[in-house]
Amino acid sequence: MLKTMLLSISNKCAYTCPLCPFQNTGEAKISQEHIRNLLEKIETIEDMILICTEWYSKAYIDSLLSLFYDKARKISLFLPISETKNLLKQRKILQSGFVSNIIFIMYPETTVPEDDIHTLLSSMDIDIGIWFIAELNNSSYRTFQKVFPVVRGLGLKIWIGEIPYSYSNSMDPVVFALKVGGKSIGLPFGSRYGYKISRAYIDDYPVTLVIRPPMLSNILYLSPTGELAKHPKSQFKVKIEEADTEILRKIIFMPENLPSSEFIFTPEVYVILREEHKGVEIDPETIQLLEAIQTFNSLKVACKSIGIPYSSCVERIALLEKKLGKKLVTTIRGGKMKGRSYLSELGLQILETYKKIIFKVNEDLAK
Repeated sequence: MLKTMLLSISNKCAYTCPLCPFQNTGEAKISQEHIRNLLEKIETIEDMILICTEWYSKAYIDSLLSLFYDKARKISLFLPISETKNLLKQRKILQSGFVSNIIFIMYPETTVPEDDIHTLLSSMDIDIGIWFIAELNNSSYRTFQKVFPVVRGLGLKIWIGEIPYSYSNSMDPVVFALKVGGKSIGLPFGSRYGYKISRAYIDDYPVTLVIRPPMLSNILYLSPTGELAKHPKSQFKVKIEEADTEILRKIIFMPENLPSSEFIFTPEVYVILREEHKGVEIDPETIQLLEAIQTFNSLKVACKSIGIPYSSCVERIALLEKKLGKKLVTTIRGGKMKGRSYLSELGLQILETYKKIIFKVNEDLAK
C-alpha cells in the first residue's frame, strides 16, 4: 500500500505562501488519463492529498475525485487559509462525500476567516483543521496566541509543523509548542501525511505536532508538469508516461534523505528508565509502545502505528511484565469492549515518569 500521495494538478498560483515548495511555473501537462493509468499501477493509498490553489479549476475534477475515492482511504485538501472564499464556491464538489478533510495552511501575520469557516462547517460533513507554520520567532508566537482562542472556539483540529513538505531546518514544532505554552508533549505515536506525529496540549486543548522523519519512504508526488518524485525538492524525477511498475516502486519505497541547505547538529536524547529495586531497564521504544496503547486503546493498532509486528509487541510487553512482576497492559476479552487495551496503574506510572523527564529536557533545550 502507498502511504501518502501528493498531487498538484494545476500550476496556477497566487504566490501568497512564502517558501512554498509547490510553486511551479512550468507548463501544466497532466491529464485525467495520465492519472488513471498511474492509479492502475497502485493497489491502495492511505492518504491522497490535493495540494495548492486552483485544484478545482479542472473541468474533470468530479470524475477525478471519484477515481481517487476508489483508491484512497482518505482524500485531503491542503490549501492556504486565504482560499476559504474560493472554496465556498465549490461546496457542491465538497458535498459529494469524496473529500475527508480540509487543512488550511496558516502563516504568521494571517487571520482566521471565522464567518467563512462557520459556513463550511455548517454546510458539509468534513473535518477541518488549521496547520500553523512553526517559525521560531516572536511574531509567530504572538500570531498563534492571538488566533488560538478563535480556532479553539470553532472546534478545529490544530496542526503545528513546518511549511508542508518544505523540509526546512528553521522550524521545530516541539520547540514552538513549548514557546506557546504547550504541556504534556508526547512521544511520536504514528505517522500521517508522510510525517511523524506527536500530541501536546495547550490550555488543555489537543494539538498535533508534525515532525519530519529523518528520511522519506512510502510517499509519492505528482507535479502538474507530469513528473513523479518522492517530494517536490527531490532530484530523482520521472515523467509519468515513462514510469513502469518497477520505477514506481523505486520512487515510493527507496528511502531518500531529506534535502538540507546546511549542516545542522542537534542533540539527541536517549533516556532509559531503570527500576531501582529490581534493576529492570525500560527503553524508549517500549515507552513509545505504551504511549501508543494509551492513545489508541488497542494493542493491535498501537503496534501498527509504530511499525512493529504485533507478535513482537506482545512479546516485549510480556517480557517486561515478567521482569517487573506486575501487569502493564490489560486487554478486555469479551463484551462490547472486547479487544480494548488499557495501561495498568504501573503502565501509566512508567509513561508519566518518562514524559516528565522528556518534557524537562525539551524545555531546557528551548531556552
